[in-house]
Amino acid sequence: ISSLMGWIKLLEDGENKDEIIGNINDDLDRLSVISDRFSKIGSIPQMKEINLHDLLFNVSEYIKTRAPKSIKFIIEDDINTNISGDYTLLDWAFQNIIKNSVDAISNNKNGKILIKIGVYYENYIYVDIEDNGKGISRKHRRNIFKPGFSSKKRGWGLGLSLTKRIIEEIHFGKIWLFQSNESKTIIRTIFPV
Repeated sequence: ISSLMGWIKLLEDGENKDEIIGNINDDLDRLSVISDRFSKIGSIPQMKEINLHDLLFNVSEYIKTRAPKSIKFIIEDDINTNISGDYTLLDWAFQNIIKNSVDAISNNKNGKILIKIGVYYENYIYVDIEDNGKGISRKHRRNIFKPGFSSKKRGWGLGLSLTKRIIEEIHFGKIWLFQSNESKTIIRTIFPV
């Protein structure tokens, strides 16, 4: 909202109207997405077939534009599969996980986020999001999915708790911290086929 107020002030000053209108439209689209996410989290989602690779590719491309250029994004896909889900909510969930990975490796000049998709036993698909960041300290591991928990200086601690709700309560999947040490963290998500 403050961004829109700034654009309006610039419009009133008569500067670069076409560019400002484009930026206002971008900000309005972003607010619309945020509003849509919160309305869906409290209602019955519209489940549709979603190609998991395409969804994760789109999330990666979006975050890549906002992440340090030194971070590489890699997707390894053992299978090309669809799952039943709500695209907007899954997009939000995976953005939360990947943004945390970016934060964990932002000081690493050789940062890497590896996204793996594969078969988990016979009836599930897994998505591993692995980063080579600083890791999650042992004392915080049990708390990362709890509402209000954050190890960051800024943040409300809602991202991973909402992600867990989206994955487990809405999509009947499971999410957990698979592995973490000072050089690697893996968050694993599984979905029923």
